[in-house]
Amino acid sequence: MTIVIILAAVISVVLAVLLWVASVALHVEEDPRLQGIVDLLPNQNCGLCGNPGCKAMAQAILDEDSKLSQCKPGTADMREDIKEYLESFDNDKHDVEAIKVKM
Repeated sequence: MTIVIILAAVISVVLAVLLWVASVALHVEEDPRLQGIVDLLPNQNCGLCGNPGCKAMAQAILDEDSKLSQCKPGTADMREDIKEYLESFDNDKHDVEAIKVKM
């Protein structure tokens, strides 16, 4: 019985180390502006903009592939808030490239 407990503990430690190594090796940097834009969108995930959800819409805005007006449930105030957010974001501090917001 003691051998089983020791073996289970060793296997648990080995798997924990493997998960840690995988999380470090497979880490993907995300644009720091992405979550801010998602928070400003209506978060209905309706797909009316042509994207599968609000996070995809936010990424398309950052990639300059979508216009803010494509978000059908969004308001003019929302579009202005996103534009102001992107214009006021400290791009140099986060080492990201400034984008031109398409309305």
